[in-house]
Amino acid sequence: MATAPSRFHLEPPPWLYARLAKGPLFRRIYRRFAADLAASLPAGAQVLDVGTGPGYLPAYLARERPDLDLWGLDFSYAMIRRARKRHPGLQKWLVADAQALPFPAGVFDQLSATFSLHIWPEAALGVQEMFRVLKPGGRAWIFELRRETTAGELRRFALTEGLPFLMVYLGFKVVSWHHSLRQAEFAASLREAAGSQWDLQPVHHLLWRAELRRP
Repeated sequence: MATAPSRFHLEPPPWLYARLAKGPLFRRIYRRFAADLAASLPAGAQVLDVGTGPGYLPAYLARERPDLDLWGLDFSYAMIRRARKRHPGLQKWLVADAQALPFPAGVFDQLSATFSLHIWPEAALGVQEMFRVLKPGGRAWIFELRRETTAGELRRFALTEGLPFLMVYLGFKVVSWHHSLRQAEFAASLREAAGSQWDLQPVHHLLWRAELRRP
């Protein structure tokens, strides 16, 4: 069975992850995710963010689309505790396993997973679960850092976001060492989990976006 990459992952503790995610590089990335989602979702859509960490993506999305029914889920109680504390206006935070989502089939219009699939012990199982809880016609977007990103693409991202290139370059190199995916390993999990109902594209210069489509 295809799984997440087998190389060792050095995961930061929740307090450090929350601080990194709030930094200028990842703050810009999360805002891009939120803008992408906000522009594509129907009114009142029910949205689940899988592996939400400290909950930045639902919080950014809520600012742009207050009509949405937003949920955040993470395996770590410490992460969800931080999400509840940081974003008291959003109440639907759950501690649960991405590989065993605690929902019946076909309940969400949209799912997202950002920078989490690469650490799931069985990535294909997590993708299957996301596919299972989608409504007919629903979609899931899975974002990961793209291992193949070139220095030129990092420079273009830095220019677009108004960030120093050296900060973007060094930040990406440090984080991507343990937290990025190659196209082949990402596609293997998607293919096993969702057959042909997926697409994988590079977006925003340094990211992968996989899209699952429920018929």
